[in-house]
Amino acid sequence: PRSAVALLGDVAYALFPVADDAGAARERAVQVAENFLQRTGDRGDAVIGIGSVASEPAALARSRTNADRALRVLTNRPGDGGGRVAAIADVHIDALLLDMRDLAVANRDELSGPLARLTAYDRRHNAHLVETLQAWLDAFGDVIAASAGVFVHPNTFRYRIRRVAEVGRIDLGDPSARFAAMLELRLMGAYDGSGVSGAGRPAEG
Repeated sequence: PRSAVALLGDVAYALFPVADDAGAARERAVQVAENFLQRTGDRGDAVIGIGSVASEPAALARSRTNADRALRVLTNRPGDGGGRVAAIADVHIDALLLDMRDLAVANRDELSGPLARLTAYDRRHNAHLVETLQAWLDAFGDVIAASAGVFVHPNTFRYRIRRVAEVGRIDLGDPSARFAAMLELRLMGAYDGSGVSGAGRPAEG
């Protein structure tokens, strides 16, 4: 057959032929998926993950795995986190971060370095330093935007970010230190007000 559909658990998998050009194939697959969701309307909260092109039968398993990874990115996003369709090529970094989070959880890795110090301090003093660091990084160091995001006065935020550097013993002027902090925050989950939560949901599919 030119196309096929199978339901495994609560996930439906579809196979259909595409052009040899990978870019054109991805665009076509996204278009088909978006059209399908438009036709089905708002029935539930369905999302569609699109795997890699399988040029031969042996590549189908990899394509399915990549579709599952794209699907997982969508299901791990917040409610307003974007569209309902994603191709693995477009969310590859997000998928890698989820894979790395799984590895950290499986290894029972704990927070270390600056983030561990900030989290411990927050738990003792309710100082919101992890929240401050997250907001500052998200705003690319823009104090006005970052302070607005956490609903504090800019001067209060400036004081807190100085405390982040002091308590965490982190050089916020060092690109490598900023990247390490951003990565660890992403891997360990969202800030919950008292520390950093420790897991993403297991892959579905």
